[in-house]
Amino acid sequence: MLSRRSALAVLLPLPVAALAGPTLPVLREAGDQRAFCDWFTWLAEALFFVPPGGLPTEVGDCSALVRFAYRNALTPHTADWARSLGLSTPLPPLPEILRPGFAPLLRTGLGQTAHFADAAHLLRCSFRRIAGEWRAAQPGDVLFWSQKPPLGADHCMVWLGRSRLENSPGPFVVYHTGPEGKWAGEVRRPSIRELLDHPEPRWHPVRGNPHFLGVYRWNLLLGGG
Repeated sequence: MLSRRSALAVLLPLPVAALAGPTLPVLREAGDQRAFCDWFTWLAEALFFVPPGGLPTEVGDCSALVRFAYRNALTPHTADWARSLGLSTPLPPLPEILRPGFAPLLRTGLGQTAHFADAAHLLRCSFRRIAGEWRAAQPGDVLFWSQKPPLGADHCMVWLGRSRLENSPGPFVVYHTGPEGKWAGEVRRPSIRELLDHPEPRWHPVRGNPHFLGVYRWNLLLGGG
């Protein structure tokens, strides 16, 4: 069962920095956009194969998984980088992104950026809504839910499409459940069929489900903003 998220988290202030020096990423070249989506989905899925207790300490809930994969997709993928993450999976032969001096920060408000953003701020400031149901999703998109709609998004899943790490039927999503009580939670990678068959309809990524907010695409793939 999916872990319930704390809706109060969306009311807490975020640590922010004025948008003075760093330039936020905007990927205008088709090759850079593909490279970002490939690395973003590969990194998100790779966490599913990490042994229990081996996840990066920062990855403790659904938005943390998205932030981790986003930031590291925009980082030069050197041997030192791989060692720093403890990646045991062979790195994929993916192209690198041309980096015109931007910082892999997230927008958290008008003229504000930060390394941290919860699900509500990710949706509001870093994504644009593409569609109201899962069939429109492309690899690298993110699906958002609100279990308490007046308070905004409180859960998200990365749309992987096909698996990049094993020959398995798909398409898949991947997410971190978040903690619940003394349980730290875990990374899960259900197929879309499993998600559509979830016993709780509030988790179905379809039109007509008031808890499903839709399919969203990164602003950096859509000209920024």
